Amino acid sequence: MIARCRATWSWVLAQPTGRWLVLGGLVGLATGVVGSIFQITTDSLARLVLGRFAGVDPELVVQERTADAATVAATPWLLPLVMAAGGLAAGLVCHHLARAARGGGTGAAVAAFHEHRGRIPARLTWVKWCASVLTLGTGGSGGREGPISLVGAGLGSLLAERLQLTARDRRILLVAGIAGGIAAVFRAPLTAAIYAIEVLYAGPDLETAALIPCFIAAATGYVSGTMGTDLLLPLIGSAPSAASTLFQPIGLSFHPADWLQLIGYTAVATISVLAAWIFSSLLRLVRHACERASERPWLAPAVGAGLAGATALAMVGLARWAVPGADIGTIALSTVGSGYGALHWLFAGGSDTLPPLVLALVLVTLALARALATALTVGSGGSGGLFGPSLVIGGCAGGAMGALIAHTGIAPPVPACVLMGMAAVLSATHRTPVAALLMVGEIAGTWLLLLPAMWVSGLAFLLGRSTSVVAGQVESQTHSAAHRSHHFADPLRTARVRDLLGQPHAWTTLRPEQPLGEIRHALQRAAHDALPVIGNDGAFLGVVERSEVTHLPDDAHLDQLVIALELASGAGVTLHPDEGLDHALSRLHAHQVQEMAVVDADGRFLGMVGLAQLASAYRTAVDRIEQDRASEESLASEMAARPRGATTEHRDRAHTLAD
Repeated sequence: MIARCRATWSWVLAQPTGRWLVLGGLVGLATGVVGSIFQITTDSLARLVLGRFAGVDPELVVQERTADAATVAATPWLLPLVMAAGGLAAGLVCHHLARAARGGGTGAAVAAFHEHRGRIPARLTWVKWCASVLTLGTGGSGGREGPISLVGAGLGSLLAERLQLTARDRRILLVAGIAGGIAAVFRAPLTAAIYAIEVLYAGPDLETAALIPCFIAAATGYVSGTMGTDLLLPLIGSAPSAASTLFQPIGLSFHPADWLQLIGYTAVATISVLAAWIFSSLLRLVRHACERASERPWLAPAVGAGLAGATALAMVGLARWAVPGADIGTIALSTVGSGYGALHWLFAGGSDTLPPLVLALVLVTLALARALATALTVGSGGSGGLFGPSLVIGGCAGGAMGALIAHTGIAPPVPACVLMGMAAVLSATHRTPVAALLMVGEIAGTWLLLLPAMWVSGLAFLLGRSTSVVAGQVESQTHSAAHRSHHFADPLRTARVRDLLGQPHAWTTLRPEQPLGEIRHALQRAAHDALPVIGNDGAFLGVVERSEVTHLPDDAHLDQLVIALELASGAGVTLHPDEGLDHALSRLHAHQVQEMAVVDADGRFLGMVGLAQLASAYRTAVDRIEQDRASEESLASEMAARPRGATTEHRDRAHTLAD
């Protein structure tokens, strides 16, 4: 029974449909559950700390508004101290457990995709979760989407490691984890799926191989995350969410007769790109300043969070002086926490009571304050995301431009300008124009704004080439180590893998306990880039790739400490003797590897099949076809009219395989 279950599981993972349906669903489910716990834990800490010590109604800084009236009764003088304490706790956790957990989170996931073969250490995943709760739960100015992106990517990477998948599959599950995490927290599954395959590159490239797994992960992450949050909210005294999305703008549309509004939307895109540039510049300045003063890196997040709290205090005083009688808490305290309070306020029509010029000044000031507070919090090493702050900055910038051009012939509605500002800054800072325009449709609940969303997102992407805030991005697939030249997929239908095993071929094998120093010498002698690791009982334990060894430092102590079993990967990706060579070639192409091990039904190693062997078999098959055709007198006229016509194509493809 166990053997049959294992065989069924292996068969499911061998099929693209079953593999990505199951694995994508598992990643989405895990990220949804972890994301909902992350949400509730962060909100609970905010209610406990901010309400008791800082004198701030926590409803002002949680992810989504669950109360109609949340105000600041007095100036929260202790807010900077509370935020500094949270930054100090997060800084100590990151410094002693996983320093890579500092900052936004999405950049670390993107860097792992490109540079680390999709590997994210499990410790980094959970340290990021804890540090983000400490930072955001104490009012830190950051978003929740970035941390949950890294956590979701880490869960995808961890699942791939447990199943011993290849680096290619591990990268795909990492991207699916990003999609599942964003969908669970931001509640926009289509946006999340496209965002995950876009954010990897600063240019227009998409990681299309991960598209369907991202669809599956985003759908399951959205459902499990939303249901989990709604089930847990009553435990902390809040009502379940009233809507399926975070924001509910009402009655927005665009028709061809409104074409003059495209001028207004162009102005929105322009000011939003300017806001994105200011945000990214402040972030870089703070990061560089903290890197220069790196004697106590664990202290920098406390200083940054404290200064962000001081910025919030300044906003409270400024708001009370400039707009007496307005919703002071919403305006001023959108510089801390999620900051979504300002967007809820704008979509709910709270800004209608302010004169347009006053509203524009308030929103511009708020956008600048939010950019500064986030740069201080995240740029100093605090654990918070940049996705949410980008939306707040963009929404305020777009709303300000909408207020300035109000009552003119080119003016769109202010809530529409808020939406377009959000899309423009997201497109510019994260280089994700398609996700940005889809976000408009999902948030607005209608696709009647699709055309201006396309216009604004495209303009922002083109104008904001130097505004990216995602550190690990590369320009395109040609600049990524994740993509190599594997462009051959012609079938060899008549032969089986066992036919190649009978050919004499020497493969250098490794023992599990063989040290790194001996592995280096073996790789110098070997003509191949992957050496199989074989157990004492003949079981295949994975392969050690040349690229995995070359990046390790040349250290005598390390050469004795690291063994082959620790470097081996891909034990779950093998060929069987009865598989056709066409299927073997497609497997090599799908997993982007040069060689793959062949095992019997009991998992014992039989040999390796590589592209060079397949190329040789391909040439043999082509030569056989030529001989067969030449021997048939009935085809003489065809061969004379078209000598070597069809076979030349096959021979060219054989040379491609050899290359």
